[in-house]
Parts: sequence; C-alpha cells; structure tokens
Amino acid sequence: MNEAVRRGLLQQAGLTAGDLDWLDALDWNDAAVPPANSSNEADYRRREAALNRAVQNLDYKARGESPEGRMAAAIGAKLADLRDPDEDDDR
Repeated sequence: MNEAVRRGLLQQAGLTAGDLDWLDALDWNDAAVPPANSSNEADYRRREAALNRAVQNLDYKARGESPEGRMAAAIGAKLADLRDPDEDDDR
C-alpha cells in the first residue's frame, strides 16, 4: 500500500494531520513515545483509539507487527503509567 493511501486510511480511522505529524516526528518508533501527562492525555487517548481502529481487522500477530499496532500499544502503556505511576513494571 502506498503511503498516501495508508495515511488516508489512518485519517479515516480518526487520526488528525497533527497526529500523523506527531507519529512521523517519532519516526513511528514505539520506544520513542514520551510519557503521558494531563496536558496530552486526551491526544494520547484519541491516537490510541484511532490506531486500534486502524488495525482492528488484523489478527493478533499482524497487529503486533504493524507500526500502527506497536504505536497503539506504546501509547496505551504510557496512559497506564499516567493512571498508576507507582506501578512497578519490573516485578
């Protein structure tokens, strides 16, 4: 799928042009997603929901391998960290 079609589908799933710019600035690198905070929480929720919609028809393995699925998971993890900052992930 060419990039223009992919971006169009992502916008249909609910990502804004600003969201796509944000993802591009991170180079779609799930490890580069910055922590969520009260000022970006709504943006993170919107992005996570839209990315999940974009991969909803993929099987579990394909979701995990897709850039959209990886970014949705990373954003969701940052939101979880915001909800429970004292949770130790390394237990």
